[in-house]
Amino acid sequence: MKFYFLRKLQLVMIIIASSLAVQAADLENIGNFDFPTSGSPEAQQHFILGVGYLHSFGWKQARDEFRKAQEIEPDFAMAYWGEAFSYNHPLIGVEWEPGASAKVLIKLASSTEERLAKAPTEREKGFLRAAEAYAFSDGDFLARRTAWMQAMKMLYDAFPEDREVAAFYAVSLLSGATAAGEQRQRINNLAGSIALELFRENENHPGASHYIIHSFDDPEHAPIALAAALKYATIAPAVAHARHMPTHIFIQHGMWQEVADYNISAFQAAEDLWRPGDRPNDMNHAVDWGQYGHLQLADYDYVRQWIAKAEKVLAQNPENS
Repeated sequence: MKFYFLRKLQLVMIIIASSLAVQAADLENIGNFDFPTSGSPEAQQHFILGVGYLHSFGWKQARDEFRKAQEIEPDFAMAYWGEAFSYNHPLIGVEWEPGASAKVLIKLASSTEERLAKAPTEREKGFLRAAEAYAFSDGDFLARRTAWMQAMKMLYDAFPEDREVAAFYAVSLLSGATAAGEQRQRINNLAGSIALELFRENENHPGASHYIIHSFDDPEHAPIALAAALKYATIAPAVAHARHMPTHIFIQHGMWQEVADYNISAFQAAEDLWRPGDRPNDMNHAVDWGQYGHLQLADYDYVRQWIAKAEKVLAQNPENS
């Protein structure tokens, strides 16, 4: 009974958070972490917000914050690093916007040497080299994901105690694992081990709980991620993806009410942020999973509401649903 009450309390917190304007989110809405850079204090504020959104795959929100940092400080290399990762989902089997990351880095400077010269520390140069690998390596997007993973391993080996290096190494591993064939689960497990260590140190780190969920998103490993799933949606309610992702683990535990309710919240957050021309990925995902939750609950009235939501999304996005 106590466990059930805690889960319902978390859901109430999420619903309360959903009443806030998504665009007005501050650091408390995206988690807590420390990512020092050489940027000015004014640019750093937007950079931190951008990183928080990036950890939760809030692409549009992250991109807006990184661009604000660039406006304040046009040579702030890390702001371009962040924006470069805000156009393509690193885990799915397609590339949304080919060449977008390269265009962002070229905004900073026209050559690799010039771009690296704008990163004043070895740590920041390492992050930038990883973005260069992600944007400019030869081959298809899967090959570029592998190159990103390899570049982040070099940075992680150089700065093993840096928590943000570790976090982004974890997500680069998850991304590289999509191109690893039979080694995919082994690489996912390595990513998960890093994310679990981060989670033990800081339960409010948005990347830690998020990457744990992605690392162990299968029936055999899902129990490892339950604590992170229960925590995650309260860490970053400003991001629709963060409200949805815990249900990847809940669904494998038969937690149907949570699957249904968290996706109602995720859909609302995504709908609030959506503007004509935006990709409706977060809304579509919430519809799929939320409807399944209500089907398991035999709540067919709400299933019909999900169908209506799906029809609305399709009508708004006839070419991109």
